Order: sequence, then structure tokens, then C-alpha cells
Amino acid sequence: MNKASNTSDSKASAGSNQCTSDGHLLIGIAGGSAGGKTTFASELKLAAGDDLAILELDRFYHPLGKSKTKELPNFDEPAALDFELLETVLDQLRSNGTALVPRYDFATHDRIGFDRFDAAAMVILEGILVLWHPGIRTLLDLKIYVDAPAPLRFQRRLHRDAAERGRDVVSIQQQWQNTVLPMHEAYVEPSRQYADQVLDGTANLKTAANDFLKSCFANVTAKQKMR
Repeated sequence: MNKASNTSDSKASAGSNQCTSDGHLLIGIAGGSAGGKTTFASELKLAAGDDLAILELDRFYHPLGKSKTKELPNFDEPAALDFELLETVLDQLRSNGTALVPRYDFATHDRIGFDRFDAAAMVILEGILVLWHPGIRTLLDLKIYVDAPAPLRFQRRLHRDAAERGRDVVSIQQQWQNTVLPMHEAYVEPSRQYADQVLDGTANLKTAANDFLKSCFANVTAKQKMR
């Protein structure tokens, strides 16, 4: 399997088929909070344009109204996510090329409708727990984990939440210590073992995205010539 230019580790899993899937290629991108996965996915989108569509795992949080305790859920644990619905959506994208995906409002912690999502040649499923669920992993053609050390991820999250979400430093630190870091160690980091590629989230992700797409298109072109 070809490495991206900043790959810290790479392996070919049994049955993995990088960028040579018939129909829509489903690519999962996971990794710790503020580790670089969203940046990598965004760089892929900028480079690929209409050939790529991004589906955020964050859309699939359970509505708070369905919580038995009515308390704010731990958004960093698997139980907060509706993986059953996600499996259905991925199946529909694979077979029909389109699906209805939930629209989640973080202000009310509820679903406020559904949006039509049309698959492109490549569909990126991006989120911290994308590689955690066995059923989701079996539906992915390629699984990527973007890795970065915890101190750096915390500093990135601290800056992001303070600048973009208006949160105070104390609340950010408390959330990191109480839920983000423990859930990362319990669920996110162990899912790294299922990745076909592990990318260095501290490196130039624009370069990594461009190298990744070059590899993909080269493989697709080679496959087409063999037909």
C-alpha cells in the first residue's frame, strides 16, 4: 500500500483496496480530538473538488430527547452515537448513491431534520470514533487514523474552543480531563489498530492530502487500463 508523504505508519489490512473500489469509495478518517483529521479531510476536499464528499460523524449523535436521564451526554463515548443509522446510510450510499442524513443542532442537542446527501466518487466519513464500530469498519474501503500527541491536541482544542466557541479556559480544561482524554484512551486510541494508514497529524496535511489523491487516481487509472 502506498504511503502518504507524512505517513508515520502504514499497513495493508486483509481485503483493503486503496482507491480501487467499484462505484463509490468509502474512506473513514478517525483520530483524537484536534488531531488533524478534519483538516486532512478538508484538504482532500479542496484538492478533489466535486469528486469527493464529506460526511461528518457528528451528524449521528443521538437526540438528547431520547436520553433516559435527560442529562447532557458524553459526546466522546460510543453510546452517544447512532451507529445503526450510520450503517443504514452507508449501505444506501453504496447501493443508491444517495441517502438522507440527520441534521444535528448542538444548541438544543436534538435532530432538527434530515438532509439529502449525494455520494461522490469518494466519500469521506470523518469523526473521532469512525474506526471504533465493527459494522462501520466492514463498510469502509479504506481506513485512516490521523495521530497527534495529547499535549498538542489539547493546545489546539483550547485555542479552538476559546476563539471559535467563546468558552473559558477552565471549562475547556475540565471537559478535556473528565471526558475527552479518558474516552480517547478507552475508545479512540485503541481503534488505531484497525487503520490501513496512520498519518502524522503534526506534519503538512495539505501535502499529505495531495499525495494521497495522486496515489488514488494512479491506482484507479491503472485498474481501468486493465479492464
